[in-house]
Amino acid sequence: GRRPPLTAAQPAAALRRALLRGLVAHCGGGGSAATGVKNTITVVTSAPPEYPVATGELVISSGDQVGVAINVVKNPITNKLRLFVGLGSKVHVYDLQTGELDEQVSVGDNVNALAVNSLTSRLAVGCESGTVKIFAIDNSRDKFENELPVRTLEGHTKAVSAVYFAPRGEDKLVSSGKDGTARVWQGEDCLSVLECSIEDPTGPKPKRPQQVLVRGCAFGDLMGDLVYTVASGRKGKAFLSRWVATEDGYQCDVRTECSPFPISAMCLSGDAGMMALGAVDGTIVLWGIEKWKPLKKFFEVHDLPVTCIAARPFPVPLLCDQDNDGDEMHALSASADSQLAWLTLQRRSKSSKNRPPSDVNFKMILHSMLKMAVLGWILYPVANEIKDKCDMPPRGGFGSAFQCIRHEVLLAPTSRPGIAVPPH
Repeated sequence: GRRPPLTAAQPAAALRRALLRGLVAHCGGGGSAATGVKNTITVVTSAPPEYPVATGELVISSGDQVGVAINVVKNPITNKLRLFVGLGSKVHVYDLQTGELDEQVSVGDNVNALAVNSLTSRLAVGCESGTVKIFAIDNSRDKFENELPVRTLEGHTKAVSAVYFAPRGEDKLVSSGKDGTARVWQGEDCLSVLECSIEDPTGPKPKRPQQVLVRGCAFGDLMGDLVYTVASGRKGKAFLSRWVATEDGYQCDVRTECSPFPISAMCLSGDAGMMALGAVDGTIVLWGIEKWKPLKKFFEVHDLPVTCIAARPFPVPLLCDQDNDGDEMHALSASADSQLAWLTLQRRSKSSKNRPPSDVNFKMILHSMLKMAVLGWILYPVANEIKDKCDMPPRGGFGSAFQCIRHEVLLAPTSRPGIAVPPH
């Protein structure tokens, strides 16, 4: 069921599902970049010693910059784990084994989103100006090939909100922005422009056109022939869309309302089986892809809008919470309310049988016993009167017993003297 959120040391502006069991990274800070307090990057892991990553909690100061995008990446060639963080107009890369800054690259624009492809040979950066910049990485040395981008993708007229690489495509990616579109790219070419709509088919038409914000996008298959987008306005309902590649570009296959409030964060699990959606009212929706409907909703988990969310491809024990052994984490959300929320689809904890009864359970049991005692005190004289006036057990059947209880105990018959109608 619903689990209480865990308080973080600072507002988490972004987080990302890690590739290793029990590894979570989040970043954020307090206040603006100039006056920020405790601007940090935190990595918490309980991975076994043989994995190339420092165990425990690793806290890295980001100075006067607040992290707005983060990604944990494992190089399939060197097996090295690195952490990519968007800070202002730069992307910092940290070695998770030592916690040291490996390198950094200047983007030349404010960073809103970033993604690394499966071969760790490309870094895509979504910018506030609407451009997507691609940087080449030498994955044999875990170093940028050049400080300048190998290509700049132009097309979005407003800020880019999300970028996502196709799992089996080195240069195929999808981007979405605040201009109401998502765009599929192959190298330098824009293959298709996905015009997202937030028009409510069941409601009245808006008096004026609304700005459409496409907060999230993702590929739903290995080759990038299936795309998911989530779009909403500044207020009102949010709609989740599925797009399928055709000869004429990507066509919208289905569009469904997923939230009565705008969606501010989205993440597709690694196996493309579940999508985690975070709304501006703090509600979390775990959406099932196969049945295309919500698996579970967590209403107003956060006090402020969800800033980022991560979904796991398979259930993982909450290793960071030793008091809840056996619980399975399906999603993790972050908000500007200084809280992280661990979310599970489990109805009951596997270890609940071994836990001692809590004060809350004892109070609930006591409350139920008091209600039963009061109810018994009220019904006791009624039961005695039924025993005196009616034959129990009934000799003439339950019908005669019911008539006796009705006329002799509960209601007076009309033949009995008395006032049938109150005087006027």
